[in-house]
Amino acid sequence: MTETALLAVLLAGIAGVLAGRAWAAALRRGDLRDRPGFRSSPHYFLGLHALAAGQLEMAVTELSKVAREDPDAIEVLQVLGDLLREAGQVERAIQVHQALAARADLTRAERAHALAALGADFRKAGFLDRATRSFEDVLAVDPKNIHALIGLQKLQEDQRRWREAYEIQTRLSRLRKTDDSLVLGHLQAAMGQEASRAGRSEDAEKAFRTALSLDRRVFPAHLGLAELAARTDAHRAAAILESAIQAVPERAYLAFEPLARLYTAAGDPSRFTALCERIIAHDPRDWRARLQLARHARAEGRPEEGHALLLRALESNPQVLLLHLEIWRTLGALGVKAGAVADYVRTAESAVVYRDPHVCTACRYRADDMLWRCPHCHEWDTFVEERVGLTAAPHGR
Repeated sequence: MTETALLAVLLAGIAGVLAGRAWAAALRRGDLRDRPGFRSSPHYFLGLHALAAGQLEMAVTELSKVAREDPDAIEVLQVLGDLLREAGQVERAIQVHQALAARADLTRAERAHALAALGADFRKAGFLDRATRSFEDVLAVDPKNIHALIGLQKLQEDQRRWREAYEIQTRLSRLRKTDDSLVLGHLQAAMGQEASRAGRSEDAEKAFRTALSLDRRVFPAHLGLAELAARTDAHRAAAILESAIQAVPERAYLAFEPLARLYTAAGDPSRFTALCERIIAHDPRDWRARLQLARHARAEGRPEEGHALLLRALESNPQVLLLHLEIWRTLGALGVKAGAVADYVRTAESAVVYRDPHVCTACRYRADDMLWRCPHCHEWDTFVEERVGLTAAPHGR
């Protein structure tokens, strides 16, 4: 009886395994029947491989073949349109996304995505009104569509409509549940700068203070507040900039020139020298503080001291033109052939090089000056100083 029971359990187990395999095979057959036909195309896999390898032109070529073979391959058309835009073929991207948006067989989500992509195409092509309408059409279908809101927000920034951009960014923050306080702070600072230029000092001050309440790292808000304060109180303006340096020490150099003027106006220019020395003590690689001290030393008739400071600064960042120009000016003060120095400085100043290189950490765009919003990728507060130190410091420095 026991042997019979064991045999029954064994047979039941085998039957279960076989039934499971049969069920899995049936599922696999069903998957194959349900799988879109374009996924069996070799061009589809070649396009995906090219896309993963960052080869946009090849990806466009292969996915275009898939789209010709299967005009109903909606997801391929969506990706193809986006790739065409990124590859600079904006007219073709518009055609692809317009054709998609006109189809009657799209789901609500697919239609919203096609319209949002079309808005991005129009924005890249410079058709701002048409881009706005496309994004608004998306939001009429799906008021919480993230892609459309991002596109509309960037459009407002492009047109310097800072308040509208701020309102949309606030909506995005709530929807995504992200901390966008730094971006919101920069938008408030931009509003403040606009109000200041228009002579609306109270509105400007309110916007700058709102920016700093959102994020103390919004350096242009510190600069704006100090500029307003400097009109009546040099001591208070200097205090604002000193607070800014404490909050964002890596941006200290942006406050050097206004602080030098404010300390002089307040009757205590030696404070600027002390400030630079504190910054160097905190960060020995800070070449800008040494540059300021060197200029100060040359102006006071101490070119030897300035020359030593400049050589130390050069070790930290030898590619900066400003350092080389100041070295030659200092050499001129030390008695090196004045005519040769003047010729060099004049030629170097007119050369097409980066006088003070900054690079965007998001897209690697380079610029001479500090920019708060990247003109290439449109992200906020992504520029940093680009440093390339010497491979070996000179002996005796």
